[in-house]
Order: sequence, then C-alpha cells, then structure tokens
Amino acid sequence: MTARRTVWLAGAALALAGAALGCGIALKSKLGANTAQQVLLDDSCGLQDYFDALTMKKAAPPVLVSSSDLEKTTGKRAAGGRSRFAFATEFQLKHLRRVLTDSWRPLPEPLVKAARVEIEVRWAERAGVRRVLTDENAEILVGDESWSLAFHPCLNDLLFGAPLYHTRRDLLGLPPLPDAGADGGHSDARDGATDRKPPGPPH
Repeated sequence: MTARRTVWLAGAALALAGAALGCGIALKSKLGANTAQQVLLDDSCGLQDYFDALTMKKAAPPVLVSSSDLEKTTGKRAAGGRSRFAFATEFQLKHLRRVLTDSWRPLPEPLVKAARVEIEVRWAERAGVRRVLTDENAEILVGDESWSLAFHPCLNDLLFGAPLYHTRRDLLGLPPLPDAGADGGHSDARDGATDRKPPGPPH
C-alpha cells in the first residue's frame, strides 16, 4: 500500500468518524469580552421575560431527561455532572431557537423544524450555581441526529439562569411579578410536564 493511499484512507476514516459524531455549529456571537456578570445585568441574552414567565407559571421549563453527578465534594453536594434537557413545547422551542439563532450559525434544518430538541451539557457548580463548562462542547440532538455547540454564555443562562435572573430582578428593582397562581397557570406549563420532573433550582 502506497503512502499516499494510506494517508487517504486515514483521512476518510476521520471524516466518517466526524460524520458519526455530528458536525459542529459555528458561533455567530461570543458577546465580545463581556463577563458573565455583565451579560446577566445587561440581559444580553434577552431571557428576563422567559424566566418571568416560568416564575409566574405561565409556561413550563424544559424537562430534565437525564442527569448524572460526575463529581462530589466532601459534603456530598454535586460539584459537577452531565444533564440533558428536552425542549418540546411551543414556548420552550421559541426561546431555544431565538437563543440558537442569535448565537450560532447556520442552524441545520432539522433544528428549525423539530417538534422536540434535546441538549446535553457538562456542568460545574460554583457558589451554589450550576454553570455549563466553558471548555467542553454541548451536544444538541434531534432524533438520531446530533451537533456540537461551542460554549456560549446564553446557552448557560437558558439552562441554569433561573436563580440568577431572580437575583437580577431584585438588584435592578424591577416591578414585582403578578401572583403566580392568579390565572391558574398556562396550558404550556401542563404540556411541558410529560416526560419527567422538571429541574428545580440548584442546591
């Protein structure tokens, strides 16, 4: 076997392996050099309304499909882990696709049209708040297809930003939200709780 043929076969094998694992989606915006705190305070990801709707129980959060704690601290609190979330309601998919469209490009057609999208991330807990790892790609899945997503702060905030946006509302002195039970909740909240118990705030 010639050296040229050996190189060609090796390249073909790598290409097939990459196809099997799914391709990455390029970042569109990294939000410059802004810190995570500045991104939150400026609501650069446009998620305050999203979390307000969840707080008022007008919609359901994405469902926690699976979760595993990969590290433990001495106090037995999870210091890191892997979690997969499912977005399947109109409300969930609308906000997910907006974050994806603003942050990555181009979006594969299955992601644009899917009735259910799952995202799996590795996370670490710091100061009682979970954060997506910045040095490891997330995985986004539609059926049997998957793509990798480089870290973006808006994906982190979408998945784990609930306590942070509650704090933001208090820090900025935003008007109080109406009583969560005033209208009996929204149908989207009921539709979202079909797979498993939705994730609560980090412990």
